[in-house]
This record gives sequence, structure tokens and C-alpha cells, in this order.
Amino acid sequence: MIKNDKLILVGVIVAAKGIKGEAAIKSFTEQKINIANLNLTTDQGIKMQLRIVRKNNKDELICQVNNYRTRNEIENMKGVKLFCRRADFPKLEADEFYIIDLKGRAIVDKSHQRIGIVHDIVNFGAGDLIEIEFNNSQKELFIFNAKNFPEIKDEYLMFVPPTIAN
Repeated sequence: MIKNDKLILVGVIVAAKGIKGEAAIKSFTEQKINIANLNLTTDQGIKMQLRIVRKNNKDELICQVNNYRTRNEIENMKGVKLFCRRADFPKLEADEFYIIDLKGRAIVDKSHQRIGIVHDIVNFGAGDLIEIEFNNSQKELFIFNAKNFPEIKDEYLMFVPPTIAN
């Protein structure tokens, strides 16, 4: 098993489809089809290549995987997670960032005093949430938007706590 915090989970094989050894892939990339352009590997170190055949009505990609050609071969791969290395991500413009790169970054208040770190970033379907681990070790989730995080720098994220309206 590969132990490397530079591996990023980008998809998973969810099912076998058809009799020709096609797999339903749940892609976690912003543009679902971009997963086929990445250098993929499993946590066991097996290199994976995808060729997209079509999309299904569950927003999954139906793909040929490596040289697997039978349904049984793909059924044995159900649940296999697909990773790529962080170094293989495309380069970004100056004002862009990858969510994964925010993890561990300092959180500062308006006066630039460190108040915690980004512990995690999650998305349960309604948008990104940032989990802040405050200096007192308490953790709390906040909506990741420009109002709550108006300044994002390489060294820190500025956090402006949401106010409760009366």
C-alpha cells in the first residue's frame, strides 16, 4: 500500500457495466471527464488508465479501465479508489488555488493574528465547508465563501466570523 500524503483521491470504481468489461467511475474532479487525463494509481500502486465510453444518468463515467475486458475483472475492482499525485495537477493562475492546498494553512483574524489552522475541507453536496481547528483545539465548520474568507494568501486565510442577524 502506498503511504503518501501527496496522493489525492480523484475517483472510485463503483460498479461493472455491460459485458465488455466497462466500469462506472465516480469522478471527484471539477469537470468529471478530466479524470481520464490524469496519471492515476490505486493505493496498491497499480497504474490505471481510463478511456471514457459514455456518461450514465447517475453522473458517472462509463469507462474502459487499463486492459480489463471482462465484467468479472471489473466486478473484482468495485470500490477501488483512484488517486493522482499532487504534482500532476495542472498549473493554476495567480489568483487560483486547489482546495487540497488549503489544508494546514494558518487562519488569521482581521488584525492578522493567528487564530487556528485549516483542519479539513469537506463537501456534503451543498458547497465547500472549512473546518477550522482553533488555537484552543476546538474545531468548527464554516461555509467557504468570500464573506467568511475574504483574503486567501499562500501563508494564510483571513477569517471573518459570520454574524447572527437579530
